[in-house]
Amino acid sequence: MPDYTQYRTGEPLADTRAPDGPVAERWDTRRFQAKLVNPANRRKHTVIVVGTGLAGGAAGATLAEQGYHV
Repeated sequence: MPDYTQYRTGEPLADTRAPDGPVAERWDTRRFQAKLVNPANRRKHTVIVVGTGLAGGAAGATLAEQGYHV
């Protein structure tokens, strides 16, 4: 049986793209600081919908109608 007692400690994980501040306020901070997609540039972005069923199909159809490559 292999011996798994030896391990190496790496660098701590850090999400560098997450906004700073209290967890309860991070989503609001992200929404107001995020860059918007210009309607003329929607064809330049490719969107992958992960999921199947009615919700995934509806999300893909809605994004395709808005001009994104799905």
